[in-house]
Amino acid sequence: MMKQAAERLILKYIFVFTLLLTCLFTGRVQASSEIDVGLIVSQFSAEVIAPSAFVATEPDGNQTTLEKGKYFIAANSGKIMLGSHQLASGTVLEMAEPKDKEEKTNKNATTTSDKVSGKTANQKQDQNKEQNKDRTSADSSRHLFTVNRQEYRGALKIYITNEGKNLTVVNRVPLEYYVNSVLGPKSSPIWPDEAIKAQAVAVRSLAWYYKNNPESSLFAVRAVEPETFYGGIRTENKNITKVAALTAGQVLYYNGRPAAAYTCESSGGMTVSAAEVLQKDIPYLRAVQDYDTDCPSFTWEKKIQAATISRLLEQGGHKIGRLRGYRISDSEKPATKDRYPSGRVKIIYWQGDLGSVTLSGQELADMLALSSNWFDVYLTDPVPQKLDVPIENSYGIEIGKKQIPIEIKGREKSTWKSAIPGYHFLEGTADETLLFKGKGIGRGLGLSKWGAKGMADTAPEKAKDYYKTILLHYYPGTYLVSAY
Repeated sequence: MMKQAAERLILKYIFVFTLLLTCLFTGRVQASSEIDVGLIVSQFSAEVIAPSAFVATEPDGNQTTLEKGKYFIAANSGKIMLGSHQLASGTVLEMAEPKDKEEKTNKNATTTSDKVSGKTANQKQDQNKEQNKDRTSADSSRHLFTVNRQEYRGALKIYITNEGKNLTVVNRVPLEYYVNSVLGPKSSPIWPDEAIKAQAVAVRSLAWYYKNNPESSLFAVRAVEPETFYGGIRTENKNITKVAALTAGQVLYYNGRPAAAYTCESSGGMTVSAAEVLQKDIPYLRAVQDYDTDCPSFTWEKKIQAATISRLLEQGGHKIGRLRGYRISDSEKPATKDRYPSGRVKIIYWQGDLGSVTLSGQELADMLALSSNWFDVYLTDPVPQKLDVPIENSYGIEIGKKQIPIEIKGREKSTWKSAIPGYHFLEGTADETLLFKGKGIGRGLGLSKWGAKGMADTAPEKAKDYYKTILLHYYPGTYLVSAY
């Protein structure tokens, strides 16, 4: 009997353990749906505008109610100076809402109106919906903080950093509002719903990853991240928000942990692996085919004078004088020394009159404002922007001139092949020009904006929840979890 009882007890424990695992991997994750976003990080000051009265709550629970208006925030001897008010680090700013007074006023107004008009229950319900919609729209503008001229939902948290010299302003906002703001510039309301839903899940998943793996002890993620920009209410799009709401709470997991679902705009036909971009192996972030050919900058060109590159190098601390040459292998025959397996530039060498410098491909792309670090470099012959062509009458007499714009296509191959593979000499003349020809926009890591659209455009007619297929293509091995 005792043996049977022990066996039943063991089976009971196994059942409970199995149930817990099931909830962990396939069920709803119980956690807060808010995220802390670093708006201003270790800066001297900030400007905050409050459209109505607000409450400042210090870490010790002390509360101060402040009037609406514009406030200048700065750090002073380890304390926060909010206008003329001195507050402790970690103070939370929240809008004051006299709910009891508003509810009483709204109730009295509704009762009086109903008595006069004699409206039915359904009519009252419809009217209340419209009134609530109008009130919500009006209240949203009255209850949003403005930080450095950008409006944000939620509360603000202010910290003193850098030994009391700087301050960091954090926006605590519901996660779905964060997703709506980031997703606005990354998508389009006229795109297929399945593309928007895939993007929404990816953006939410990365936010959820940062929430569980915060960048700082003060916030989970910065407002400005590679391929991700949180602009508050300004970057929200109501039509995109409606579609994104269909996936509310859904995030990607891999092997029981939140997945870092990085995104990009366009990879140029093939995404890159995490090993290439982040220098670490992530199984669900490997190179896959991208369907982003509709991107206007799927391929791009940009010509820059050698003198301009020399000046920008000097501004960046690399005083090498007039450029005399550069070294980079061809993307069609990449050398492992200076290119990644994808063909993107790993490093590029520049030689000048006064010295030389080696930059990473991403450093050069950032310095020259190139769309990506997947490019080739060609030397072009100096050609005028426009050509003046004389206009003559039937007697051969010039009666005017016409300007014809000249488009520089550049050479498809390097000017000449030197004895040093990949090295190209420059003359150092004032009008010497280099042509950069590349592919894609951004780092090319993870789901691409245009790739999601490309897949959704070719989805089978009656395919249900095709956004899941899109996500699985770009993040193989991941699965969806309802986080909240």
